Amino acid sequence: MTDTARGTSRRYGSRPTMKDVAARAGVGLKTVSRVVNGEPGVTPETERRVQDAITALGFRRNDSARILRKGRTASIGLVLEDLADPFYGPLSRAVEEVARDHGALLINGSSAEDPAREQELVLALCARRVDGLVIIPAADDHRYLEPEIAAGVATVFVDRPAGRIEADTVLSDSFGGARAAVAHLIAHGHRR
Repeated sequence: MTDTARGTSRRYGSRPTMKDVAARAGVGLKTVSRVVNGEPGVTPETERRVQDAITALGFRRNDSARILRKGRTASIGLVLEDLADPFYGPLSRAVEEVARDHGALLINGSSAEDPAREQELVLALCARRVDGLVIIPAADDHRYLEPEIAAGVATVFVDRPAGRIEADTVLSDSFGGARAAVAHLIAHGHRR
């Protein structure tokens, strides 16, 4: 069934707006805003009508407008070296879980171990106003990030420190891990 057959005049590609929801639910725009953003001050009956209108219209909140108003995207950029490397799957999953627990979306990409691609990807994420970055560095010079860090983009490097800037870093202790593993095996009588 087409939109015209349903009695709507929406064009292909247009999305329902909060105005559309308000009209369908018979409420004001601010009421829809309160329901969409989980704010108090709406009766249960009115909230139900708004939710029914949201469902019927297929409305989705426009986070671009919210970003403009709040100045935060609730998103984290993760720049990996190689998405196919088995080390990065669990790392990506762990970062995603923490981001999700804090109501943030994870956006990730691969630098393909190319410093120029890393910089391009990191700056593209910054242009989309991510709130934070987690970077597995391919480059050895990260001074290009200084304006972003100064602007408040939380940045953490993983597996290797940043090059030519001071930044928070999370490092694996591969040597210590290997030593502990071998000591454990020896302590349990393994000789091969």
